[in-house]
Amino acid sequence: MPRRLSRYNGGHGFRIPRTTSLFRLQEPHLLSVTLYAEDPSVYIGTSTMEFPHRGESIYYRHQATFVRDLQGHLLYCVGPRADTVREHWYSLRQLQRDDAFCGLKLYELQETLKGIVSGIFVASAKTTAVSEEFEKFFCKLILTRVDFAISPLRESLACSENCQRVTDKIVSLFDTHLRYQGEDDKWEVTGKAYFTKRVQHFTAQGKRVELCLPAFPCKSSNTDKVTGKDPDSGEQLALERLHGFIEAIEKIYAAGAKLWIISDGHVFSDCIGVYDHVVDDYGRKLIEMNRVIGLKRGNSDRVGFKSLVDLFNLENDKSPTIDVRQLDIPAIEHHVETQITKDAELCRRILMAGCQSQRSALRDRIVGEDPAILALYRGFSRFMLEDLERHPFTQGMSRSKQKKLSAKVAFEMIMRNQAYSNLVELLFPNHIRLSIHAHNNAGPKFGIQLFDPATVRAVESLTPNSDLVSSRDLLHIPTPWHNSVVKMVGSEVLYVTKAKVARDTLAEGSMVGRLGAHDQSGILYFSLCPSDLGKANGTKWKTAIKEKEEADANTASGERIASLYILPIRYMAARLLGSFQT
Repeated sequence: MPRRLSRYNGGHGFRIPRTTSLFRLQEPHLLSVTLYAEDPSVYIGTSTMEFPHRGESIYYRHQATFVRDLQGHLLYCVGPRADTVREHWYSLRQLQRDDAFCGLKLYELQETLKGIVSGIFVASAKTTAVSEEFEKFFCKLILTRVDFAISPLRESLACSENCQRVTDKIVSLFDTHLRYQGEDDKWEVTGKAYFTKRVQHFTAQGKRVELCLPAFPCKSSNTDKVTGKDPDSGEQLALERLHGFIEAIEKIYAAGAKLWIISDGHVFSDCIGVYDHVVDDYGRKLIEMNRVIGLKRGNSDRVGFKSLVDLFNLENDKSPTIDVRQLDIPAIEHHVETQITKDAELCRRILMAGCQSQRSALRDRIVGEDPAILALYRGFSRFMLEDLERHPFTQGMSRSKQKKLSAKVAFEMIMRNQAYSNLVELLFPNHIRLSIHAHNNAGPKFGIQLFDPATVRAVESLTPNSDLVSSRDLLHIPTPWHNSVVKMVGSEVLYVTKAKVARDTLAEGSMVGRLGAHDQSGILYFSLCPSDLGKANGTKWKTAIKEKEEADANTASGERIASLYILPIRYMAARLLGSFQT
């Protein structure tokens, strides 16, 4: 009897079996080896947002991805069992030669011109919703699309003294310039060290630092939140800020950096009621906006874009034996009526078949009222109830039915979010992973602020002493695609809030202005000015601002970032316009 693979060292490795059975696939240069593994649905990693992280999909059975040369020498390896593969690589090579694998599946793809072979180990599944043909296709897809961000392909080099100085400067720059500090922040405890290691992966090679950010999906379908379907001043502000961060890295590190926006629009578009072609239009216009910003700032290659469709790049898949459209890929549910495109839908199905977590695990923790999961689920439910409030599909529904729909969509959103995160991990194993969610910054993901807190205030309302918007239930840090930008005439401070807030303020007559493109760029924002600036009001606002400044000064001491107070808008605009009466 062949020995089965078993976990050891706390579940982080496996013993090498003595016998195997090897079979070659029909596809040229792609081979498969079958082994047995105990419990492929092991818990892998941690998630700050406390997503259930178990499953039988290929992601959860993934053990390691590697590159070797044609002679069998291991060049590079990454993944949850990478250390074990390195430790036993010689034995694994012998087993390949002797047809002696048992317990895992190994898929390899040979690139003759490059003189390398890439491979991926996955555990065999006891039960699986996908066919062997799909597994073979998905593993090949990962091997052809993965970006190890290392050249030449070899294990990372040690970081020199100069490399360490540069690394520390980049880490400090991220900490002070971009990082979002939420509740229960773990940056100083563990996150900083993890982030430093990720930066060292690039600086030790003298390579451009690469980061990835799943974000910029599309505008919300709720017109109470946004100006319309197209990128506007909010996206412009966010992109300018990201460009500024990369520029700052260039000043301290000659190789520079690049930030990849991994757009998740097609991951969720059918959930949030946005047509797939609208997502495509938004993406094209966003890329053009980014190009203009880059040219204006002297470098158009600081920020790049990839969508779900781009990641899979099925149109350029030249496989002679696998027609992905003929594969038996499980369908996905659609709870909101939307127009979908064939390409986007196919990519969503591939994503979920290859990377989704266990639905039953999420459902059990919701039913069992797990505090973290229940808070996340309820947060998503409230968020989707609000987001779909103006959607044509919900207009004939009672409030009760809308809540039930939002709960179904929230569940699917959590599943999709985790699946996409898993895919990004497989395809960008060494990239620095950023997020627009309020993580505790322990790693591997780090929350960022898309709006510069020094010049932009995300507010609940346009009234004196309005509260700053905070990330609720660990959901989105304020983003351009759920808000609109308000510019107060004469003020250098910009305000980010719901479009309805600005429209209601105009309708009430307390301010005058309009929504429009106020220069040749055609980029939309609200331009407002207070309509009543009398002496009594002036005294009132002057007293209010003095009290606010004193209160903030008392709370700012000892904090990493000074408190960002909100100037009472009427007083601020009046003072800057010189129309304040005393």
